[in-house]
Amino acid sequence: ICWFAALAAGGAYIACMSPKLKLPSSETSSVQVFRLSHPFERYDAEYCHQFMFERSEHGEGQHMPITLIWGITPKDNGDHLNPKANGTLITDATFTIRNANDQKWLLQLCQKVKNQSFYYSDQDKKPNICFMEDFHRWMKSRHCSQSDQNLNLCCNQVLFPYKSDLLLHCIKMMVSEHQDDGTEAYDIGPRFDAEGNLAALVLEFQTVYHYSFNYSKTKKFYDTLHEWLMKEIKNAPLGLQNGWFTSKLSLYNLQHTLSTEIMVVTSFSIAISFVVLLLTTWNVLLSLFAVTAIGGSVMVTTGLLVLLEWQLNAMESLFISAAAGLS
Repeated sequence: ICWFAALAAGGAYIACMSPKLKLPSSETSSVQVFRLSHPFERYDAEYCHQFMFERSEHGEGQHMPITLIWGITPKDNGDHLNPKANGTLITDATFTIRNANDQKWLLQLCQKVKNQSFYYSDQDKKPNICFMEDFHRWMKSRHCSQSDQNLNLCCNQVLFPYKSDLLLHCIKMMVSEHQDDGTEAYDIGPRFDAEGNLAALVLEFQTVYHYSFNYSKTKKFYDTLHEWLMKEIKNAPLGLQNGWFTSKLSLYNLQHTLSTEIMVVTSFSIAISFVVLLLTTWNVLLSLFAVTAIGGSVMVTTGLLVLLEWQLNAMESLFISAAAGLS
């Protein structure tokens, strides 16, 4: 019992305190098979970046895009147990850019983004984060005409900020012109519903951060952007306060879930074991001893994974979850 208690305590300390189970630090998506010091693993972690074919295959050098969204709420109302059920769009009833303060805030947002250290200026594709600035420039470039009434509505004599109905009418004209000019398609940002009303606004730009399988790097990217956006949204007009952002974050989301929920799942497994043992033995003391043994075995297994230099990925999380059942 003493030896077992010492092993369990040691496994718990190694797994949870130091050096503890870590999330992937590799830049690539390869599955770890050997300890990190093995030449095969060192190739994936260190040497593969020196070869162009490896960098292009793993997406290195691709800048992380940011998509800012207003008008749609980030809620998933689909069936979570059915991966094919996407659910339906839930619109934000408070969203609007018709007011003067909304237009001024969007105009200032463009310069604020460009002044940030995470903004990547040398972009191949023109970003539409400066939608309001582009729209204002488009209005200034149009000269009023005596013969065309539509041209008089959307021309350089109209002062900024624009009236509500005029703004929507001129945005539609600008979108229509960009679709008809025959040049490469450029997403201006506005989204319209079936009735022709402005339903959402989607603005994009690229950052200096690169796509990475390394959890720490992606977490730094996410935390930086989240902190900046929350600060900006706090001072936004009422119609733009429900904005949010997304990017290539599916892998980061999986890794974050593994780091926060693996111990919850393991504890849940042990709790179910206790209930099953209690129902089959009707002996509380025996059930407690058995569950303590199972918990200790799980901790020793996890501690061994750490000592073998394994990092917490999808496969390792299955090992830990299965450890309770195998014990």
